[in-house]
Amino acid sequence: MKKSIIVCLIVGIGFLSQGLFADGWQSAKLNKEVRLVLANESIVQLNVNVGAGDLSIMGKEGLSEIAATAKVFGDELSDDDYILSLEKEGDTAVLIAQFKNHTYNNARIDLEILMPPSLALLVDDRSGDITIESIRNGVTMNDRSGDIELTDITGQIKIEDRSGDLKGKDLRGDVFINDRSGGIQIKDVAGDVNIDDSSGDIHAKNVLGVVTVADSSGDININGAADFKLKSDSSGDVSLKNIKRNLK
Repeated sequence: MKKSIIVCLIVGIGFLSQGLFADGWQSAKLNKEVRLVLANESIVQLNVNVGAGDLSIMGKEGLSEIAATAKVFGDELSDDDYILSLEKEGDTAVLIAQFKNHTYNNARIDLEILMPPSLALLVDDRSGDITIESIRNGVTMNDRSGDIELTDITGQIKIEDRSGDLKGKDLRGDVFINDRSGGIQIKDVAGDVNIDDSSGDIHAKNVLGVVTVADSSGDININGAADFKLKSDSSGDVSLKNIKRNLK
């Protein structure tokens, strides 16, 4: 049974970061700020399905609800042109921020989400930069374009990324990255790291587990790991430092 969302227009939300939203949004034909709230009642996972726009997600200890602030703007948009909802489906909260037609020029929905850190997080993103911080039950992500930054994540991390740079630090769990293009920088990982990369440089530092890489092009730099395994490498230099054991 679905649970209805609570929606209200707001002006000036205190936790909005100054740099999240585009500077020129107020000049668009449609520009509005919307707050979505869903009580955390028997919810174990948050699914986020978003289109064009930047996305910021932060876990906050003691929070008893999922709270999202959306900024919608576009020169050719009306309120009928997009879907913005937050609902409960079983034990999962589902947040959708999508345009009904993907051809609107310069239209975007920027999102900032506060959530209980104990929820598992699943993100399906079309375009725009992503920052995720302080999640305690793992992150699974499918991203088409835009930079990704992960900080202070506990649990397994699985990322499918088509384009854009990826940065991660303070990761406590195994990391799986399938990347087509863009640089990868990760450090301070308490787990194994598995990277399948088509292009872009790879930098990994202070990994307690084994780093395994399959790479088509780009340099590989590993500084600090229990072991390093190179499955394939078509082009680019490989630099290894402070590897405790290197299995042939």
